[in-house]
Amino acid sequence: MSYISLSNDLLVAFAITGLLVLVVLMVVKKQLQADSSEHDLMDELAKKDNFAMGISYASSIFSIILVVSFIAREFDLSQWQESLPHMAIALALALVFIWFGKWIHNRLILRDFNEARAIEKRNVCAALIDTGVLLANSIIVLGLYKWSKATNFNTLLIDIIAFIAIQFIILLHTRWQEKRFAATNQGASMQTYFAYDNTSIGLRFASRMIALSLAIFAALASIQFIAGNFIDNIIMILLNVVVFVALHQITALLVLKLALPKVQNNIEVEQQDNIGIASIELAVHIAIGILLLRLFSL
Repeated sequence: MSYISLSNDLLVAFAITGLLVLVVLMVVKKQLQADSSEHDLMDELAKKDNFAMGISYASSIFSIILVVSFIAREFDLSQWQESLPHMAIALALALVFIWFGKWIHNRLILRDFNEARAIEKRNVCAALIDTGVLLANSIIVLGLYKWSKATNFNTLLIDIIAFIAIQFIILLHTRWQEKRFAATNQGASMQTYFAYDNTSIGLRFASRMIALSLAIFAALASIQFIAGNFIDNIIMILLNVVVFVALHQITALLVLKLALPKVQNNIEVEQQDNIGIASIELAVHIAIGILLLRLFSL
């Protein structure tokens, strides 16, 4: 009787996964250096103790390991000579989707706020926002991959359209947050407040992005992919995502009302920079997202 679950095949799978993580991490580090040519990444982390840069870089490392390990689990790495090329292609496509999602976020969703510049200025709020967006896009991409498997060009095209449609829903959700923020802050812009390094606002935004992505993952996990049917797949995704996001928001609102009955959350987070209240909101939003994922996954 063996008391250790490791086998030769599992060790090979672990070695391949680790190698892919290292390769992707090297590429991402080079890209970060290129994006910040005026500031050396290692100097910012070690010599200048740029806490915001550390948070952003840590989220990149976490996302890489998350994506590689998730995709690797979908392949039979005991037959690594056959699986490795397909896995590499799937991983490359996933990273392209994540980068595309961040590009949409930076250029459209939060077009009035320069996260990279703010992070270089040690803005922790910006680093938390960057973390939330990166993790959210990673979760959404993994949800799409699990849903469709992207086995051919037609499937990939459906994934692209579905991803863009989901980004549009995220855009609407963000504009709704901005409208609520302006209503309680005399018409002030939420994106302008991000530049003031209000940590609790960044924590709230990041938690809502991650929770939103979990609700979207749950929506994708609750439906089946219909091969060769473009229209039905897109309509099914849009309907389920809207329902799951609404279900998440309503449930989170009710739980927070019960958990904090006499607290004005918006004032505490947005005006008082109350990290404790923002942390409670984070716990509630992410926990409900996980609950939806566990309850409605096929």
